[in-house]
Amino acid sequence: MSQLPPSAAVGPSNVPPRGPVEEPAGSPPARTSEDRYRPVVYQPSSAWRSLYERFFAHIKLDERWEPTVRQQAERGLVVYVARSLSFLDFLALDFLTKKHGLPLVRFTNDVGMFVAEPFGRGSRRMRLQKQIPDDRALIDTLQGEHSALLFLRRPPRLQGNGRLFARSTKGDDMEVDLIRTLVELQRKTSKPIVLVPQTFVWTKRPASTQRRSAIDLIFGPAEWPGRIRVFLQFLANYKNSLLRSGEPFDVRAFLDEHQDMTDAQAADAIRYALLRRMERERSLVLGPAKKTSTRIVDELMRSPRVRKHLDHAAKEAKREVVEIEREARRDLDKLCAAPDTNVVHFFHRFLDTVVWNRIYDGMVVDREGLERVREAARKGPLVLLPSHKSHVDYLVVSDLLYREGLAPPLIAAGDNLSFFPLGPFLRRSGAFFIKRSFKGKKLYPQLVDAYVRKILVEGWNVELFVEGGRSRTGKLLPPKLGILSMIVDAALQLRDREITFVPISIGYERIIEEKSYVHEQSGGEKQPESIGGLLATGRVLRSKYGRLYLQFGETMSFRGLVDEAVALAGKNDRARGAPSVQNGESGLSPPQRRALVQRIAHRVTYEINRATVVTPAALCATALMAHRRRGITHDQLVRQARTMVATLERLAARIAKPVIDDEGRFRPETLSEALRLFEDAKLVVTVDDGKGDPKRGEPPDEPIYQIPEERRIALEYHKNTILHFFVPSALISSALLAMNGEAELETLRDRVRRVSRLFKLEFMYRADAEFDEIFDDALGSMRAAGEVEIVGSMVRRGGGASGAQVARYAEMLRSYFESYRLALLSVRALRNGEVASLGKKEWLKNALALGQRRYLSGQITLRESVARPKLENALAALHDHQLVRVEGDHIKPGALIDDGTTYVDLDRVLIEHLVID
Repeated sequence: MSQLPPSAAVGPSNVPPRGPVEEPAGSPPARTSEDRYRPVVYQPSSAWRSLYERFFAHIKLDERWEPTVRQQAERGLVVYVARSLSFLDFLALDFLTKKHGLPLVRFTNDVGMFVAEPFGRGSRRMRLQKQIPDDRALIDTLQGEHSALLFLRRPPRLQGNGRLFARSTKGDDMEVDLIRTLVELQRKTSKPIVLVPQTFVWTKRPASTQRRSAIDLIFGPAEWPGRIRVFLQFLANYKNSLLRSGEPFDVRAFLDEHQDMTDAQAADAIRYALLRRMERERSLVLGPAKKTSTRIVDELMRSPRVRKHLDHAAKEAKREVVEIEREARRDLDKLCAAPDTNVVHFFHRFLDTVVWNRIYDGMVVDREGLERVREAARKGPLVLLPSHKSHVDYLVVSDLLYREGLAPPLIAAGDNLSFFPLGPFLRRSGAFFIKRSFKGKKLYPQLVDAYVRKILVEGWNVELFVEGGRSRTGKLLPPKLGILSMIVDAALQLRDREITFVPISIGYERIIEEKSYVHEQSGGEKQPESIGGLLATGRVLRSKYGRLYLQFGETMSFRGLVDEAVALAGKNDRARGAPSVQNGESGLSPPQRRALVQRIAHRVTYEINRATVVTPAALCATALMAHRRRGITHDQLVRQARTMVATLERLAARIAKPVIDDEGRFRPETLSEALRLFEDAKLVVTVDDGKGDPKRGEPPDEPIYQIPEERRIALEYHKNTILHFFVPSALISSALLAMNGEAELETLRDRVRRVSRLFKLEFMYRADAEFDEIFDDALGSMRAAGEVEIVGSMVRRGGGASGAQVARYAEMLRSYFESYRLALLSVRALRNGEVASLGKKEWLKNALALGQRRYLSGQITLRESVARPKLENALAALHDHQLVRVEGDHIKPGALIDDGTTYVDLDRVLIEHLVID
């Protein structure tokens, strides 16, 4: 340790006041007769301090770093610990502890401080050699209740080996084992010594598994860089550098738990635990060691699992194995991601400067949820499952994680996005492209399965959209189980790794694909992604799309999900009186494994819905569309929105901050902001500005807002983003009004059960409860709000303003009832025997044409009822009710199509739900 200039004393708590510490100049401390070392603080000169400020002020701190260090300083002696000897790490930590008023470093081992001493105060007292052994200096520092910084290893040194020079692939041991010194000191003192790991990340480029280069030989490998390499990394990336704080290590608590260990054994165990914690923090930022896509493909082609499938495919096709291998390699080359840190950083800079702050008014992030995700990432790979509403979704999660110091995921994307020139960029930013259909490709699913398993084994986070494609309606789509099933199968084989599922809700106040979505819902063909669509981004960049919201649902441990599934399977076996059977390592049979996949999918969709934030745009759209008249005054809109906010708060929905003030009260101004956004998009028009005509003596009145009929589908998109919160109440309200506002409780329950089954593809219901529990909870909530009354066994619509809310709930579902009745009418030709079958495209075209005629004649009241997604879901519901049979691209009569009771009864129910006040 180098002799440092003297400093002013710090109080017994070892926590100095906030702000830079100014040390008075003075003479060297007097030595005792034993020539004991007095711990001092390094104090740079003003010129050196200006360099500190310029380069270290950019370091992004772990949010828990300062409170963690401060908390540990209050309960014990803080010793900062870093992985590899680095003068740069010392300077950065010295700057940060002084800036934040944390315990200052009074000792550090083997850092070579003589380099900095000419630039600090007291340079005349600089010593080029140690004045006291490191172990003695460390003891003196801690006995004086000061803090120290310990480096655990040296960077690997260039060593001669005969005629060659080489570096080891990991750090070298320090000359003095100061961890053992701490153990010996802790046994003699009652005050706990707390080791706080510090991990500075000067570059986000991960280590490589490729053969060592000459640069690695001279400057050290990326995972254990030498001093020159660290310094060059710092100069290139200092504006993006990070400090991550590992979990503190209590030496006294460890020794109390391991009293049988010798000092040397305890020191080794502590050192290993600290290195593990610091490596875990580095891995959070950098991700796994980088392998080229070519190497990944080679390893997959050599794996026994893939070889087995290749041999089977060749035998089945009666072809040479080498031909099958060539095809498989081509498929893998097109499949595999090729993540490149430079491309990821380029995307981050582009998104940060051009997208998030130009077309959006910023990104609102669930910080508490993000910390839950970070904690889960410390345990193992993440499976990130965002909602999918826009192509922007591909960028949001990856960029947020990169910005927040978490390794970006590899993203499962459709091969429709692999077009030039966007495809190569997406591949290098982490996308792997999967064919949209596996039809007729028996080997391809096995290759995808092997690749998914491989990237989880390597430790990559994985992102996939459980809905499969983008939602064109604003609602979550029913989950697709293909890729999710592969991930579950891979995770079942990796029981030694903790894999966590993370539901994510991505919300927009406006969607950039709005026009194309309206076109598709109205019956237009989906346009393939192309360079033309990419160039249209210029028009997007000139528009404003409000805020972007990113919220996290509760994380789900895969081990916990499997344990639940095993317990449920055992419970079901006992209920049937059958013996409980263990099926392989997971304890699940193939049917139970499929049930597990479905359970995870529905839990994820439920969590996404629950985490969805109520944006000003969604609230405003819902209030506008729940009003049945041609226009709504501003005062009516405010009252309606305020009531809806109260309902949403009662349902524990997440309300966007602009909607409510600091005291939790509704902000009417938020509607004005959303209306401006809608008027800019021509979704709403103000037909009367409310100013009146002073020349005629007309007093000012309220503005009146109308929705252009041709824009209702676009506005419904925003309503649908939060519709799921209201669905249980809306189903009850619609059924109650269909029975003239009064019904027996059990009759109402049966009606709601039937309608909820009809709409099972439209709405994602709670995954943690049965129908009766959901019904009782919703009815109880409505009763508490005065919206309904329950007298004996009868349920009645409430009175006054609360009762009026029942009609608004029911109005939210009117377009679905109209659309489903339109679908029912569109299969009359099959029922009447006029045709034996219909093509799905032909049926859809005819249904849309019929809907357009009925809308123009007033038989359908809402323009959004004539929409392709609703009709497609309605057709699936008719198939479920056995009124039709959907076989591939053809529709045929179902088993109950001739049963007049079934057809007429369903028609009657739909009509009753439409003839309501």
